[in-house]
Amino acid sequence: MLLDQSPAHYEYQGPETLASTPSLIRLEGSRNDREWQDLRLLLEQRLYALRNWRLSWWEHWARIAEAILPRRYHWLIVPNTMTRGLAINQMIVDPTGAQAVRVCTAGLRSGLMSSSRPWFRIAPGLRTFKPDRAAKLWFEDTQDRMYRVFQGSNYYRSGTQMFEDLTVFGTAPKIMYEDRQDVIRCYNPCAGEYFLGTGGDFRVNSLYRTFVLTVFQCVEMFGLANVGSEIQGLWNSKGASLETEIIIAHAIEPNFPAGQDDGQSTLGVVKGGFPYREIYWVWGKFTERPLSVRGFRTKPFIAPRWATTSNDAYGRSPGMDALPDILQLHTMTRRQAEAIEKLVRPPMLASVALKNQPSSILPGRVTFAEDITKGMKPIYEVEPHIGEMTQLIEKIEGRIEKWFFNDLFQMLANMEGVQPRNEMEIAERRGEKLEVLGPVVDDITAELRDDIKRCYSIMARRGLIMPKPESLLGVPLEIEFDTMIAVAQRAAKTAVMERTLTVVTNIAQVKPAVLDNIDMDTWIRDYADLSQFPEKDLTDRDGMEQKRAVDAHAQQQALQQQQQASTMTHTVPAVAKAAKDARAAIAPPPGPQGAGQVDTGGALNALQIMAGMGGASPGATGLPQ
Repeated sequence: MLLDQSPAHYEYQGPETLASTPSLIRLEGSRNDREWQDLRLLLEQRLYALRNWRLSWWEHWARIAEAILPRRYHWLIVPNTMTRGLAINQMIVDPTGAQAVRVCTAGLRSGLMSSSRPWFRIAPGLRTFKPDRAAKLWFEDTQDRMYRVFQGSNYYRSGTQMFEDLTVFGTAPKIMYEDRQDVIRCYNPCAGEYFLGTGGDFRVNSLYRTFVLTVFQCVEMFGLANVGSEIQGLWNSKGASLETEIIIAHAIEPNFPAGQDDGQSTLGVVKGGFPYREIYWVWGKFTERPLSVRGFRTKPFIAPRWATTSNDAYGRSPGMDALPDILQLHTMTRRQAEAIEKLVRPPMLASVALKNQPSSILPGRVTFAEDITKGMKPIYEVEPHIGEMTQLIEKIEGRIEKWFFNDLFQMLANMEGVQPRNEMEIAERRGEKLEVLGPVVDDITAELRDDIKRCYSIMARRGLIMPKPESLLGVPLEIEFDTMIAVAQRAAKTAVMERTLTVVTNIAQVKPAVLDNIDMDTWIRDYADLSQFPEKDLTDRDGMEQKRAVDAHAQQQALQQQQQASTMTHTVPAVAKAAKDARAAIAPPPGPQGAGQVDTGGALNALQIMAGMGGASPGATGLPQ
């Protein structure tokens, strides 16, 4: 009965698609699609069951929202209520809780999903696999493309809302859809809208929700042909009818058969082998067809939870832990304000004679009485201990800030004594403190990993990812997160490398051979990798070896040419002069004896050899041959 309608109409929604919608549509008569009616009843039955399981959480969320974050909670999903803009924070007397939530949200967002620095890396899933240069360049290019998509969409804004919901309510589902213009588009259901179900691994695999859309929004999101006769009639009426709200039900769950008749039933299954299905329909009403049906290759939503117990579908949060202190803070703030008001404007006791007479206790005013002994005076003397109350309030505020880890995220602002000397020391201190959030960070990053994989699959399907190099074919990919803890760990490793190299360099001044213990090429590569230096800015290993070989050959040729030039400039003239002197010394001077000045001793001496080096031919020296 159900067919895959991918891509969904809402992926292409916008003014362009709405402008092409006909102004009027012919209304079809009611059609009894038995399969859809059976499936709709089964979907609504499961939604009711999930609502029953959520009831206790729903009540707890109401108290938390009332004291901390009222704007992110819906008590009831009711259409066409015109009172949503009224003030809903009258119960918040002291804003410390809301301010602490903002600090915690900003700290988690910057520490786990920063829009100003790289916060995740794509790496091979096999730890023994060593990527080559082509693979590293592909990783960097893919990461850069994904960061551009995140920046160009509402991903980071949605992530901020997700962390706020997670901090306050303990559960923060987020839906990611494909978008024609921005590639991806994210949505954050608020507390009170959604219902969650878990699988056998206790991870959330089902998301149901109810929310309201106007007729205008329904037509834009699902298309006029799919909204059913009731909404079509309101569309034909135009005018104020376009702003009439309709309750919409939404289900994302595993693509299992929902039939009850036999084992061969495929009721509800979206064809195409999709692991997940999604169905939109009008809540609680008979409709000829669903608003939208489609399948997904990957789970289109994530549901981070702060802390869970057993198979609970919803998480517990710092907001729940801090709620008693926040309620006490509100009470103490009221009492302190009341005490100060009684001190400044105490309850008064007045004579009956002053009844219906002009009287005032304001500064500068005069109250006239016949008998001043029967004037006005305080009923009792108020002596509130404002200082002690202030100390208690400050103590409660400090506890609330610690519940939301403000001391961790505002470490530098609250740091006393010796300040950190460099960025590495800052990262180490922050990472050491964030270890308190280690288990929570692990759970959140596990959900964010699915989020990144879904974005990657959407980009790959749209041809926005470069083809893998041959070295990565068949190699699984993994997502690694650069959390503040990971940054601190890398900073510790680079610090060890720097200290080791400094020690070796100092020793090399006495014993140069010690430098042979370090492979400087490998050291530079490892240090650059830990520092996340761009691979494209590093010289290729093979190219570096070739360049070194060419440079060595050129250096050797230059040295030979220099030696030849030195020989022609210095050695040859010196040898020629020495040969000339030798000839003069060997030749017999005029005299009766004819004896030479140098005795050869019957053998060749150095002068004769130098004479030969000078190029003299045999016999030219006059010596016996």
